[in-house]
Amino acid sequence: MIKIKITLFAVLFSVFAIAYADGTHPGITTELVIRSPDDWSGSRLPPYLNDAPEIALMRYVIPPQTALPIHQHPSINAAYLVEGEVTVVKEGGGERTFRKGEAIIEMVGKWHHGMNRGSVPTELIVFYATTKDLPLAIKKD
Repeated sequence: MIKIKITLFAVLFSVFAIAYADGTHPGITTELVIRSPDDWSGSRLPPYLNDAPEIALMRYVIPPQTALPIHQHPSINAAYLVEGEVTVVKEGGGERTFRKGEAIIEMVGKWHHGMNRGSVPTELIVFYATTKDLPLAIKKD
């Protein structure tokens, strides 16, 4: 009986190891879209928050020829452009345009805004590494 259990365990383990081994399962691909210690403007990201972490994931759709209000983020966040393009403008100068399939590591604690200068809606998925009760963005008065 014990020999049967050990054999069954070995067979199941082998099947699962083959089916879920990283990089060996046909049809599964991975791509590192972006990884950096710097934001899009080249500034170093701040140390990670000291409080218990909370993850937020937002989907934004920005109509053509529309600008977001000037704002800043108190926590680290990154966006992936699903559709369209967005130009991020840093207060005091500097801007960069990102297009479908690109990622943005946002600035933390710096005033900026995004705008869709294009002719189609822009869709962004934004991942925030934040803490409980910390706002995702703070609008400038």
